[in-house]
Amino acid sequence: MSNLLTQKNLALFAAALLVVSMMLSPFLLSVAMWLLVFAALWEAMVQSGGAKRWRIWAGWRDGLAYAFRRFWAQPVFLWCSILLWWPALSFFWSDDTTYWLERVRVRIPFFVLPWAFANLPLLPKRGYMGVLYLLVWALVGICIGIGIHYATYEEEILVGLSRGQPIPVPRSHIRFNLILAFGIVAGAWLWGQRYVWRYTWERKALACAVVFLFGFIHFLSVRSGLAALYATLLCGAVYVLATQRRWWLGGALLALLILAPVLALKNSPTLYTRLSYMRYDWEQYQKDGGQRYSDAERWVSLHGGLQLWREHPLVGVGIGDLREEMRRVVGAQFPQYQGDPKLPHNQFVYLLASLGLIGLLTTLVAFAIPFQERSVRHFFPFLAFQSMVLVSFLVEYTLETSIGAAFYLFYVFWLYGMARSTPL
Repeated sequence: MSNLLTQKNLALFAAALLVVSMMLSPFLLSVAMWLLVFAALWEAMVQSGGAKRWRIWAGWRDGLAYAFRRFWAQPVFLWCSILLWWPALSFFWSDDTTYWLERVRVRIPFFVLPWAFANLPLLPKRGYMGVLYLLVWALVGICIGIGIHYATYEEEILVGLSRGQPIPVPRSHIRFNLILAFGIVAGAWLWGQRYVWRYTWERKALACAVVFLFGFIHFLSVRSGLAALYATLLCGAVYVLATQRRWWLGGALLALLILAPVLALKNSPTLYTRLSYMRYDWEQYQKDGGQRYSDAERWVSLHGGLQLWREHPLVGVGIGDLREEMRRVVGAQFPQYQGDPKLPHNQFVYLLASLGLIGLLTTLVAFAIPFQERSVRHFFPFLAFQSMVLVSFLVEYTLETSIGAAFYLFYVFWLYGMARSTPL
């Protein structure tokens, strides 16, 4: 990492910058993405021989040609890029071109990052693991900062929780909790792999960090993050029992699934307040009086999205017209709801409404293609991450924000590369 004048070290530096900036800085996140692109282009030029004449147009041309050949030859990356091109094609059945451009702009990483990862040099597994190790400790530092802020403004934050507001975190609280859930799983896996950066005592520190983060995600009490975490723990228990026959470890994970929520509910005032608000929100929705409450708006968004899919089953309404069509449907079916309705708070329903059955099937194929490789489908961190993302799809349109797209694309390809990488 001290010498960036190699493709591998530049790629590692860019990845390290990306995992931290994803939680803190949109600007640095963009910088990190383009550094990955540069590292990939550099590698392509070296492999094609174009680097020897980098001042000449022919050198750049040969490097780009080689990079695109590698990209087209790898279905995992090529299929993922279709998740940009199909929304872009919906221009032809979208009337609101301004909103279409806004939505397609968010999807640009679906071409840029697959192209970059298709051409990055294959890194040693220790390099891949080091970036995940950095993620764990970055999360510890950020969570300590969140805790200090909470202690300073505890009364005001608890009042906000009782009104459905989240505990303040950097950037999106939903995406941050998803990253936090993955950081817990990654840290536990690194501990199980006996990974240390330099000193043996780091394993004890890592264990403490994972326990701290596990408690902290319950303190933040964001339901989507908790659901993703517990779904992944269940996946881990099944994986351990099915592949390793380690009954004690599988049993311990199942016990954790049962006992941890009970203990958290008894000891975390933030979680108790959040669940109380959730119950109140649902009661308001049942009374048809929940138009000002977030959960009620989510249920309405699902009804509206499914109605749009019934009207346009094959190709949807077009990603550019989704906002206006949601206003129309919700206004007709739920006239008591004032203002702009939420977009469908479910990735699958969002795809069905905006891009139809073709859009949903394309996404599912791109999601499933990496599992063709044995080394990947037997790699637990990859399975755990995909399980986590699937759960998030049920409650959010995860891929339709810049941080959500970056989160999914970076980690799915980082773990895919780790599964295929050289030994430690």
